[in-house]
Amino acid sequence: MFHIRWKQDNIPCFLADPNRPLFPTMTLALSSRDTRRLFLASQGLLRHNEFGKGKNAVLKAIQQLSYVQIDTISVIERAHNHVLWSRVDNFTQPILDQLQSKHKSVFEYWAHAAAYLPMKDYRFYQPTMQSMAERYPAEKKVKDLVLTRIREEGPLQARDFEDNRHKSTGWWDWKPAKQAMERLFLAGELMIAKREGFQKVYDLKERVLPEDIDTRMPSEKEWQRFQINTMINALGLARIQEICYLRTTTRKLFKHDILPGIKRTIAELNEAGEIIEVSLHGNPYFTTEENLNRIPIRLGRKNARFLSPFDNLVIQRKRTLELFDFDYQLECYLPAHKRTYGYFSLPILWGDELIGRMDAKADRKKREFQIRFLCLNENFRSYDELAQPLSAELIRFAQYNGCDCLNLQRVDPAALKSLLKIS
Repeated sequence: MFHIRWKQDNIPCFLADPNRPLFPTMTLALSSRDTRRLFLASQGLLRHNEFGKGKNAVLKAIQQLSYVQIDTISVIERAHNHVLWSRVDNFTQPILDQLQSKHKSVFEYWAHAAAYLPMKDYRFYQPTMQSMAERYPAEKKVKDLVLTRIREEGPLQARDFEDNRHKSTGWWDWKPAKQAMERLFLAGELMIAKREGFQKVYDLKERVLPEDIDTRMPSEKEWQRFQINTMINALGLARIQEICYLRTTTRKLFKHDILPGIKRTIAELNEAGEIIEVSLHGNPYFTTEENLNRIPIRLGRKNARFLSPFDNLVIQRKRTLELFDFDYQLECYLPAHKRTYGYFSLPILWGDELIGRMDAKADRKKREFQIRFLCLNENFRSYDELAQPLSAELIRFAQYNGCDCLNLQRVDPAALKSLLKIS
């Protein structure tokens, strides 16, 4: 279904052409650059405001990404807000709150971590809920108490069950009601109706789900197809391991390892022409005809962005290394003396490359954005070209984090510091 059109720099661009079919046994070989651009386009990061602006754009972004991870670290804006703002530049937290509580078009549950998910995909998380209910049952007496109170009183938080006699010694020693609420949430009996000050507010499933939502339990085959198509759509192209990566909690969902079944369904979809096998550096990836047609011939104006460490683009560290030659690790979990780039370093995206990191903190009381360490890759040399858009993005990012002044502390290479205009 494709022919190869060579551009001036000998990078192929694959375009649909019904009059020029490929031999069915031929595997398309993609360049590293086209692969990165397809990935970035699918992630909504190749061009500014790829999804548009406003509430509909935010929903479209969540649906395209398939999930947005929730994280509690707040040295800068929290991960879920940061990820969405990186793609929709007029995003605000109230938009996400409305999508969850008012419009009920997103819901919270577990992907590979706590996440906002498209409500339209709800049924495909029911196997995980069923598995969680079996693995982590709530104690019946406490479960009945929690469900009765919520049924009679309406949505409640864990603190509504305060028991001053119980002193928690850590997250593993939650008071019984809080633990029961979390287990009922994992089992799908409770849902998070909204958040207040980042605290979860639980309600009965039947009061949170939209009336028209499909709640049929998917078959194993339906779940496999959902998993494959969703991840290929979100990533642009994916290897088998990457397709399975985000569902670590579901490896034995159907009473056996899901990987063999995923492989069989991939082979069936490939044979039927619904997905296409391509090659990068000799490694097999799977994508679609539609995705291949999205690879741009030209990049246009380059944008600079600071990504969350939990951004969907970089969350699979091995993929980040293979596609971008960027060895990224989040160092906040390391002792201070073992950190190279800082506590919470953010990958810097420039066009279709990851070119460095920035360790930053928003001092909201002083309204000061502290750039503790801005470090570019050793092989990066386009300082003059980068300086202006990087300066503009630093100012924009600081403002998004509630700061109106910047404190630039350490820059490597030092020559870049004098080129930045951030005052």
